[in-house]
Amino acid sequence: GGLVGSEMCIRDRNYLETAVELAHDAGAVMLQHFRMGVAADRKPDNSPVTVADETINQLVIDRIVAQYPEHGVIGEEGSVERPGARLKWVCDPVDGTLPYTLGIPTNVFCIALVEDGDPIVSVIFDPYMDRMYTATVGEGAFRNGERLSVSETGGLEDAVMNVAGRSDVGAAALGGPIYADLENLGVRLLDHSSYVYEATLVAAGMFDAAVFTKKTPWDAAAGALLVSEAGGTATDVTGSGQRYDGAVRGLILSNGKVHEDLQRVVARHLID
Repeated sequence: GGLVGSEMCIRDRNYLETAVELAHDAGAVMLQHFRMGVAADRKPDNSPVTVADETINQLVIDRIVAQYPEHGVIGEEGSVERPGARLKWVCDPVDGTLPYTLGIPTNVFCIALVEDGDPIVSVIFDPYMDRMYTATVGEGAFRNGERLSVSETGGLEDAVMNVAGRSDVGAAALGGPIYADLENLGVRLLDHSSYVYEATLVAAGMFDAAVFTKKTPWDAAAGALLVSEAGGTATDVTGSGQRYDGAVRGLILSNGKVHEDLQRVVARHLID
């Protein structure tokens, strides 16, 4: 099995290089429009979308189709349907479009390569602070090449985290009541309006956990692998494993130590 392992590594390293290149290019687009002052249109669900979101999403599609024509792409602003494909790139061109349009730099580009439902490569890029987060399955999680590890916090009463997707109607769980419950438990809650940004904080040991109550895979796949590879735990809102190449059942990311207690709080508010 040694040979297979090394072949896997070479393959995954190539995929990682593709993702990192895309992230650098996406970051340049984000900065360009951020500096100019960002104009936003409203999508049907009233969330903002900018020229940067659409430009980056198209950049990802063009690059993946050219390099890996048999792979699928699942992007927030556009996808390439390949129903039978085992490998799909799941991308959020700008996660945190609201702070982006407000000139607040808590937003990131993210992309994950998902094989048979499991993320195997993850890249998240914060172009403002030039923080490149990378993870490959079985190889650990890194920020600019420095290994990351999750926090040691043992109880919710000391925890720093957030609940994202609080107002989402089509949610796997009701975010608002979860947020209120955690606040009552003395959890310190900090909201960046970018769940993927918060996933990087969990992986880096700055946040102890982050709860996501929506179904969108592009908000979940990259963070799930990054946190897992940093020694943390990633599950759906019921505490189970899940696929990341289609609708997800929310996401709980944590340092592992607070996961069970946190999932117990979330369980009171599951709706489907």
